[in-house]
Amino acid sequence: MATYSIFIYFFESVTVFMGLYFFIQFSILKKREYLFYSIYLLLLGVYYVCAIPELFNPKPGINSSVSIFELFKRPVQFSISFFYTLFIIYYLNLAKQSKPLYRIFKFFLVLYVILATACFTGNTIGTNYDTIYYIISLIMFPIQMYMVTALFKYKVPYAKYIIWGSINVLIGSLTTMFLGISMAKNPGGSITNAISYIPVMVTIVVDIFLFTLALQRKIADNEKSLINAAIARQQAVAKERERIIADLHDDVGGGLSSIRMMSDLMVLKEGENADPNSPNFASKISSTAKDIAQRMNTIIWSLNTENDSLHNFAEYVRQHGVSFFENSGIKFNYTASPDLPEKKLLSGGQRKNLFLITKESFHNILKHSGATEADVAITLIQNKLRLVIKDNGKGLQNNNSFGNGLKNMQKRMTEIQGNFDIHTHNGTVITVSVQLG
Repeated sequence: MATYSIFIYFFESVTVFMGLYFFIQFSILKKREYLFYSIYLLLLGVYYVCAIPELFNPKPGINSSVSIFELFKRPVQFSISFFYTLFIIYYLNLAKQSKPLYRIFKFFLVLYVILATACFTGNTIGTNYDTIYYIISLIMFPIQMYMVTALFKYKVPYAKYIIWGSINVLIGSLTTMFLGISMAKNPGGSITNAISYIPVMVTIVVDIFLFTLALQRKIADNEKSLINAAIARQQAVAKERERIIADLHDDVGGGLSSIRMMSDLMVLKEGENADPNSPNFASKISSTAKDIAQRMNTIIWSLNTENDSLHNFAEYVRQHGVSFFENSGIKFNYTASPDLPEKKLLSGGQRKNLFLITKESFHNILKHSGATEADVAITLIQNKLRLVIKDNGKGLQNNNSFGNGLKNMQKRMTEIQGNFDIHTHNGTVITVSVQLG
């Protein structure tokens, strides 16, 4: 088999494969330019089957088959130009970029339809219009070249790939046409029908490569812009969280501190003239302010991204437990795996929900368990954080002692896609676990 035959078969394979590839792109992205480019490539495959029947017709001796190829050859050629022009219009968005060029390209769309119809009619009735065809092709070449090069004036992203690809194809088509004319004048020469199409095929392969390169650049740039947008959103969220933290600390925190200070003074003053039958409102105000301040500190801690590490979470749980059970009569025991990674991160939602479960568990131990000891153990096994809180109290005699706390714990673990378990074993044992990223 001749080398040029292998190249032609290779070319046909490329056009069909890439045509199907861009049709898949259209089905995913729903962009019409990919559909038009897909049809353009598939029609190219059909055209060269018609243009080089001696390579593709299994029975070249049957004249009727050859005549069918000739019947569709030039109509398909102008159909190819029609869909490639549509592709350029939509891919480069000419309707917005340049109204004059858009009108010229639309005129050529109509012209290609007329020429395809005229060629099909001429082939059907057996008219020899070769001379007219070559004259029209020669007249159209400089106009098409002007149309394509005029696109350089418009700064459309990735347009240079399409423009240079189109210029290549136009030059290849002109070369093929001159080779065809030379072959018609010298039928027995070295230039065969198949060889005459090699130049335009080479330039079309280059055009496909350039457009594929443009598409990959476009996809890469889109991914980069999406990543940059995501980073910008994260930075904006982080900045907003810092603002909220500052406002809570400076405004709300300062106000709560003032309330606590004044209520403590009221408690001292009321203590001097205490009436055993009157409610101690100052003491209640002080207790409420203290509780709100503690809750606010928890919110600030959960919002601060600097506290997203597992090591920081474990240390905060330890500090809170020591503070919470201080002077309560309950001994607090804390254990954590010595190999907890300092740089392992939890999300803000995981930190908040896990800590609030811990806090609710401490409250239940203090108020309802009758325990003398409270234990907390934190471990990390195969990237799964496990938190166990237990006491040596009376255990789960009934769930009413937990009130809505148990439901809230289960809800919080569902929110972070974790597991929650509570049972009695020499006291109450609460086990929560969650997979870390």
